[in-house]
Amino acid sequence: MRGMKFRQDIEGLRALAVVPIVMFHAGISRLAGGFVGVDIFFVISGFLITTIITRELAAGQFSIATFYQRRITRIFPALFVLLLVTLAVGCATMLPGELAALGGSALAATGFVSNIFFWFETDYFDAAADAKPLLHTWSLAVEEQFYILYPLLLIFVARHMAGRLRQILWGVVALSFVIGAVMVTRSPAAAFYLLPARTWELALGGLVAAGGFPTIARPRIRGVMAAIGLALVLIGLVAIRESMAFPVPWAVLPCLGAALMIAYGQDSMVGRLLSVAPARWIGRISYSLYLWHWPIITFYRLETGFALGRGESIFLIALSVGAAFASYFLVERPVLDRFRHGATRPILLVGTAGLAAMLAAALVVTLMSDRWRSWPPAALQMAGYADYRDRPEYPYQFRRGECFRGEGEPFRPERCLALSADRPNVVVLGDSHAAQYWRAIALRYPSLNVMQANASGCRPTLGGRGAARCREVMDYVLGPLLATRRVSTVVLAGRWTATDLSVLGATIAHIRASGARPIVIGPTVEYDAIFPLLLARQIARGTPQAIHRNRQADRVALDARMARSVPAAGGDYISVYRILCPAKRCRLTTPSGAPMQFDYGHLTLAAARWVVDRMPLSMPSVTVAPHRPERTAWHAAFAPRKAVIGRRS
Repeated sequence: MRGMKFRQDIEGLRALAVVPIVMFHAGISRLAGGFVGVDIFFVISGFLITTIITRELAAGQFSIATFYQRRITRIFPALFVLLLVTLAVGCATMLPGELAALGGSALAATGFVSNIFFWFETDYFDAAADAKPLLHTWSLAVEEQFYILYPLLLIFVARHMAGRLRQILWGVVALSFVIGAVMVTRSPAAAFYLLPARTWELALGGLVAAGGFPTIARPRIRGVMAAIGLALVLIGLVAIRESMAFPVPWAVLPCLGAALMIAYGQDSMVGRLLSVAPARWIGRISYSLYLWHWPIITFYRLETGFALGRGESIFLIALSVGAAFASYFLVERPVLDRFRHGATRPILLVGTAGLAAMLAAALVVTLMSDRWRSWPPAALQMAGYADYRDRPEYPYQFRRGECFRGEGEPFRPERCLALSADRPNVVVLGDSHAAQYWRAIALRYPSLNVMQANASGCRPTLGGRGAARCREVMDYVLGPLLATRRVSTVVLAGRWTATDLSVLGATIAHIRASGARPIVIGPTVEYDAIFPLLLARQIARGTPQAIHRNRQADRVALDARMARSVPAAGGDYISVYRILCPAKRCRLTTPSGAPMQFDYGHLTLAAARWVVDRMPLSMPSVTVAPHRPERTAWHAAFAPRKAVIGRRS
């Protein structure tokens, strides 16, 4: 392959990748697909690395050791400075649980496995991404994992299959794309974070370098192809949403667009546009800008609130750009100028020593996460509920992997949906926002056969959308189970959206036609971050009621709409919002001191029981267990109930 001269347009393309990422993370909502800038980076990286390696292989000059020496010089210094500063700020500002999680993510980032780390952490109930200062390092991990295997593939092809690189790369692209298509349906989180579903993006850039795109001699046609590429990227930036299947198939838009611009844009109008000085300057600092912007935004949100105003967004973008320039001129550029072409062995040894030191620093922060700053005991007690999934109440409340089907988990209808011949059959149907109520309803009505049918990610409506695993649960209950005509009541609950209302009426009519009674539980209060952590910070400041600034306002309007539409459709409606927020002042804790929510909006067991005890539920021929004062969250979950007072509702 011919030697590659420096391309200013690719430097500008880096700016087109990083600017939308920063704007998206800073809350500029018009760029809903700003996160696809990462995919553009993958294509650029694949192109550059393939160009360099194939050129050196052709000249007989390629060395694995030299390759990694360049990677260490390019990646390690700025990354390790960022990690050290992030850990130091975390020690000064974060609660112990948050700091331990930060230390763990720093360990993963240092070892370039943070994509795997965050994949393991990802869960339907997981902490909000906005509270993880090193979440963005997942993409660095994907690249570095690719760079472990890819040079070996290129060496093998050069030695044993010379001239077949394009065909092999097309095969890699196709195979990875198919793997991604399968993963995105079975485990969207795995598809997003893991290398197998991302390899095609890097290999697509490699195809451009290997001549896998047709050669076009006519400048006008080349310019048209580059313009099409730019259009594809821009469409992706404004049209792609986080809820869409990603990276397969929707990442095709930005990735193919970037590939077309690299292949055909060098001497085109698009290339000249990307080569303007401001774009090149941003492209030059793009690595540092990507590193610094997310921790800056995250720490600011942790201290001031997660909803950002336009002025705050502009301030954070400016601060990120300033930090990026400092990082580039004080760290990146000096190291590259002095060591990029230095002796390989010393740099490898220094890089290894630096990696070990960084691992040690992250480990120390993790192990001593409760010693860096003192917090009021009440704040620490509240923050402990952020780990609610590790508490005994959680499995007792949700019965996950049994009657509540999460991603990759089973559902046991023989246990969860067994009909009773001598008790009224009631089914609690919906997603996790229905599962949170099941145990509380079963405890309040011990003479009912309260069945549980829950799956994450699907609201309980006819013909609703969602993953196949959860639609199977919903469709079975609304179909064969109701067809038995032995279900007396269906309690519908979920993380409702305004789009659900158009089909909720038909669902209510369908349930009524089966002879069952539909009861709809409305949306609960939601916050823009993890409620126990938000409340713990406000407790430490002595201003717990200030947490109202973090409430999601759209839930109130949705509750009001459902309060009108559900009765009009023939269903009974229960407003959880009115129970939790009488006189517009929302309750924060239960009488036992447990927080109402353990994440952004799911109720703790103590809170669910408190809410259900106050629901105007009217069940046929039931025995209602009496309300008992709570002593502790453990008692609320496991205290035996010996006396039951009968009452007709």
